[in-house]
Amino acid sequence: MMATCRDDEWAKNIYPVTKQSKSHRIALMINNIKFHNNSSDRHGAEKDDWVMFNLLQSLGYQVVRYNNLTGKNCPALVNKPKIIIIQACRGAQEGWVDLQSVLTDNIRAPSENFTRADRVHIEKDFICFHSSTPHTVSYRSTSDGSFFIQTLADVFNKWSHEYDIEELFRKVMQHFEASSSDCMQMPTKERNTLTKRFYLFPDRISVIIFGKGELLKKALITNILGRDVSELSNKKFLTNTEIYENHTYEFICTPDLNTQCEYIQYFSKVPPPDMCLVVVADGFSDKDVQQQIDDLSKKTGKPPDVFTVVLPLRYKPGCYSFKSCTIQQVFSELDKLAADRGRTLISMRPADYFGAHNKMENNRKLTSTKVNLVLQGTGGTGKSASGNTILGKKVVMSKLSSMPVTAECQVAETEINGKHVRVIDTPDMFDGFIEASVTDKHVKQCKQLCESEPSVYLLVMRVGRCTERERRILKMLEKSFGNKVSEQTVILLTWGGDLECEGMSLENLFSLQPTLKEITEKCGNRCVVFENSRSDSDQVEKLMDTVVRMLEKRQK
Repeated sequence: MMATCRDDEWAKNIYPVTKQSKSHRIALMINNIKFHNNSSDRHGAEKDDWVMFNLLQSLGYQVVRYNNLTGKNCPALVNKPKIIIIQACRGAQEGWVDLQSVLTDNIRAPSENFTRADRVHIEKDFICFHSSTPHTVSYRSTSDGSFFIQTLADVFNKWSHEYDIEELFRKVMQHFEASSSDCMQMPTKERNTLTKRFYLFPDRISVIIFGKGELLKKALITNILGRDVSELSNKKFLTNTEIYENHTYEFICTPDLNTQCEYIQYFSKVPPPDMCLVVVADGFSDKDVQQQIDDLSKKTGKPPDVFTVVLPLRYKPGCYSFKSCTIQQVFSELDKLAADRGRTLISMRPADYFGAHNKMENNRKLTSTKVNLVLQGTGGTGKSASGNTILGKKVVMSKLSSMPVTAECQVAETEINGKHVRVIDTPDMFDGFIEASVTDKHVKQCKQLCESEPSVYLLVMRVGRCTERERRILKMLEKSFGNKVSEQTVILLTWGGDLECEGMSLENLFSLQPTLKEITEKCGNRCVVFENSRSDSDQVEKLMDTVVRMLEKRQK
């Protein structure tokens, strides 16, 4: 088994995380905005609700939300007395209670053989944050939400992977201290009885990669994640050092060993790294690698067996003087760490590398073929405008209207990343007010246009406007084009800017619109967001990536 860099002493000083297989990490949010007296309404607090919901979800919490919680939301408690009994220290009383009185309804005198080990503190493992000091105001913008929540979310999003909750809140306080705003307030930290460090997101796996050659180190990261490092979030840690990260992994890519660097600082991070890997090139010298390990041990103060050499693919672990492993063993250890922390397992395996060239060649062939993108949906959703966005120019007739604009199937062609794309804009075929014969004519024309090349149906819906009619359209598509049409369908959500303005993610939208979630799941969870007022190519490339992956899956 590979050794990890973390020690038991550090683990004792943080609150342990229960495996997700045994328990969920739950966050409870109660946000009361509306009151009987309208003048007391907390306008803008809905922004705080979305910000905190997104923050907690991104940190891996199952969020339970209650807005405007009243007796109507708790029918089981209506007309019943709600009695709260508080056991709290009010002076010279002892700061503990017997476990026996907590765990049983039977009230009796403590047993003579009761020990201190059977007692728990009345109030322990709590911390309370307030947006301002006692007797002072807390500011809130009706358009952006409260200053406190917005600042807290910014700080937590940026630093929660590195610092514990108390240090995070200190950073929030420092932000308000440095603020030049006329609306001055100072958040406070109260009732702190945390005896250990608490990390909001303590379960990310941290790996330091040493060795000569930047390409080798970045190639290892790419192999582990199955994604190029250019697609990953990265930031600077030390001079010539970058951290590549996602929600599950953090890879610290160090400079070459002959570069001047304070290597000891890599181990001063809190929490310390889980694994320390050394990459070597094909044809490496045992003597040179051992020298690298010795140098690292000397510079970091860590024993040599902390560092594990990742052998090139054709090498097998043997009688080396240093600790070594195969890439398969790296995968196994990362899988174990991920499973222990309830995180997503890595998807790549060594067998994938041997087929990488063939896969790239297959992708090249796929991009050289043609594909039909068939725009389907109700009128007024931005169907034609989406066609123009895909084409990169205004070809398909489009204008802002709540009524259908396209009366007949329209076809235009373009080339995207080497793939010949034919965009077919269709009228609202399933409008309940048109005759069945007209619908049949449109369906027949569309089928004729799709005969020659593989076709992908883009079911266009507007953000916030998913109704029962959209659900019926998918059923009508299946009736007209075959019951497996959903396997060839991608949901295209237009007016994506509305999501950004509300600070909402797709997951938030799905939670509010179960019909949309149901339709998306039926279409293999393929969903792309478009903002047709923008001409950037990123959204088109994301759509084409989804299309190519779908076609690859169907060819297998």
